[in-house]
Amino acid sequence: MAETMHEKMMRLHTADSNNKSGQSKLLSYDVALKGKKQVAERTYAFTFEKLKDFQFTAGQHVRMTLINPPETDDEGDSRFLSLVSTPQDKDLVIAMRMRDTAFKRVLSKLPVGTKVRIQMRQHAHAGAFILHDDASRSAVFIVGGIGIVPAYSMIKDALERNLPYKLILFYSNRRPEDAPFLSELQRLTKQYANFTFVPTMTEPENSATKWSGQTGRINQVTLNQFVKHSSQPIYYVSGLSEMVGAMKTLLKQAGVGDEDIRTEEFAGFTMSHRNENGVLRRK
Repeated sequence: MAETMHEKMMRLHTADSNNKSGQSKLLSYDVALKGKKQVAERTYAFTFEKLKDFQFTAGQHVRMTLINPPETDDEGDSRFLSLVSTPQDKDLVIAMRMRDTAFKRVLSKLPVGTKVRIQMRQHAHAGAFILHDDASRSAVFIVGGIGIVPAYSMIKDALERNLPYKLILFYSNRRPEDAPFLSELQRLTKQYANFTFVPTMTEPENSATKWSGQTGRINQVTLNQFVKHSSQPIYYVSGLSEMVGAMKTLLKQAGVGDEDIRTEEFAGFTMSHRNENGVLRRK
C-alpha cells in the first residue's frame, strides 16, 4: 500500500538519524508562549520564544507537541505546522484556523510562559516546500486561505534578504475577512518592485467591507496575465487539498511539468472550512 503524505511526514520526524535513509538529525526545543493575536476570522497567530540555536529555512515545517495537556482526543497532542516567521525574526510564529479540537482548545487557552515542544530536522529534506536555489527562475505562489503561512514566510524572507527572485503571489479567499496577512502582503508589494501580489475574493458580496480588487477563482487566464513574462517559473501551490489538486491539474494542462510544481496541502477539512484541523501534508 502506498505511503500517505501524513505517514511520510511522521516517518521523516521519527526516523533514526543514523539509519540508511540519510535523514538529518531531529532537533527538539521547548519554547515558551509569548502571546497570540487574531489575524483573520477564526484564525490566530501564536508567538513563541526563539532559542539562540534555533535555525531553519523559510517554508520549513516543524512538529509542535503540547506538554502534559489537560485534555486530549483521537487527533493527538501534536501537529505539523509551517512557521509564519522568517529566520531573521526574533520570535517563532505559527498561525492556524481554530476549531473545536482538544489540541486547539488547549493551545488557545495556554497562559503566556507555558512551554510547548517544537521538533524539526536539522536540514530540510529533499522535496521540502522551500524556495528553489536558482534565482534566475521566477517563484509563482498559488495559495488559498491558511495555505498562505509557508508562502508568506518564503516571500518575506526573500524580500528581507534582497534576493533577486521575481516573486508572484496569487492569493484566493472567500472574503477579505478570511485572508490572513492580507494587509501585510499589500504593504510588501508597494515596497518591493520584484514582488507582484494578486489577491482575489470568491465571495466578496458576503464581505462586511467593500472589495475593489480581483474576484473569482484563480484560472488560466489570471495566471497568464501575470506570469507570461516570467522566466521558467517554479510553482508553489498551498492550501486545502481540493484547491491544491485543482491548481496542479490546471498547471499540468498548461504544460507545466511535475518537476516545476511543489505543493503543500492543509488536509483534513473541506472547502467550506466546517471540518478543519490544519494538518500539513506535502507532495
